[in-house]
Amino acid sequence: MGRVNFMNIEQYERLSMQKLNSSSVQTKASEGAITVSMLGGSSGSVTPDGALRIETFYSCVRDKAESIGQLPVKLYQRDSDGKRTEIKTGRSHRIYTVKPCDYLTMQGFMEMMVASLETRGAFYAYKERNDRGNIKSIIPFRYQSNVKPNMDQFGRVYYTYVTNDGKIADPYRTEDLFIVHGFTMDGVVPISPVAYMADLLGMASAQENSYKELQENGITSQMALATEGVFNDENAIKRLKDDWTQYRGVNGHSKIPILEQGLKPVSLKLTPQETDLLNNRNFSVDRISSITRVPLYRIGRDSKVSKGVLPELDESYMRNALNPILNKFETAMNEVITDPSMFIEINRNAFYAGSPWRLAEHIEKSVKGGLIMVNEGRDAMGYEPAEGGDVFAVDNNNVTYGTWDQLPSIREQINGREATPTNNEVPNE
Repeated sequence: MGRVNFMNIEQYERLSMQKLNSSSVQTKASEGAITVSMLGGSSGSVTPDGALRIETFYSCVRDKAESIGQLPVKLYQRDSDGKRTEIKTGRSHRIYTVKPCDYLTMQGFMEMMVASLETRGAFYAYKERNDRGNIKSIIPFRYQSNVKPNMDQFGRVYYTYVTNDGKIADPYRTEDLFIVHGFTMDGVVPISPVAYMADLLGMASAQENSYKELQENGITSQMALATEGVFNDENAIKRLKDDWTQYRGVNGHSKIPILEQGLKPVSLKLTPQETDLLNNRNFSVDRISSITRVPLYRIGRDSKVSKGVLPELDESYMRNALNPILNKFETAMNEVITDPSMFIEINRNAFYAGSPWRLAEHIEKSVKGGLIMVNEGRDAMGYEPAEGGDVFAVDNNNVTYGTWDQLPSIREQINGREATPTNNEVPNE
């Protein structure tokens, strides 16, 4: 299944082992760590799974995935006259718009695609065919990072998959796979956002851990004990220190300390280092938001955005961050469809379904401007088609509806006479 037929297996195994041995990251289901240099000379690791444990990065990826996953995928067929008709039933409709494989709906499929694209730079799925060669399902690889693009000595691209037990499965040709990938430096190997953001994500992860420790043991109840007495008993000093640690931070908020020897708690202010930690943490949030191109208001980090500018911000988000991914998905899926008369499109208007007034305003202008028929507008709003609604608006002032071939007669009825051309030529003297 999916065996490459343009080189023999000896060549493939030799080339594959060379690729695996020369790689600095041995990737299995557990995924290899990317070691990065962090503040203070310490070291840490960032993997796609580890990156998703960072609050801001997780929020950005989730927002992108859910924003794209909710958009309906529609299947169309174009006839010989160029007119397209939406296909709403049948096997092709089910595979390409509803359920591409047995265990994923199209929404889950698209969410998985975005998550893999945003963390690893690519998404791979296998095109399963029936005995006649027709597509019967599109199955994503469970371990996306185990799919490795390669090129043979003849310059032809193929893909290998390392199973969870470390074995190399049969290679796949490009036409065997459904592939969506980000930009590349060589046209073959996608750039992993996590790998290229390793330093930033590593620092963000360290800041999250430091912030957690500070919350638990310091910032909420950072105090010292003061007394005018003198302690000469080392055991008493140790006992008081040990007891007091139970009352610091959120872990001791419900406990009541009993002080002795005239001890009084003295509240301490944040140290400069702790203040810098909080500022740097906010800086990391801004940087991650910028790199993923997800506005801060989408993840609840910017409360200063007024409602009046949200529609413009959403349009910018769709245009600059979501639409490039949607175009890649449409291109890849249309390459999968074997019938040249069929194609899929993603309904981008559904992005504004959460703001019905915004969508209604857009549809109203499109209908009155004669760009779409009344029933097309109703369909975009989620309404059933109306009888006689397959008409265009052909007169904007009076919102008169009809078809284009009726335009002269409608104008004649409105104006009381048929429009005739005027002669503006100046007579010769």
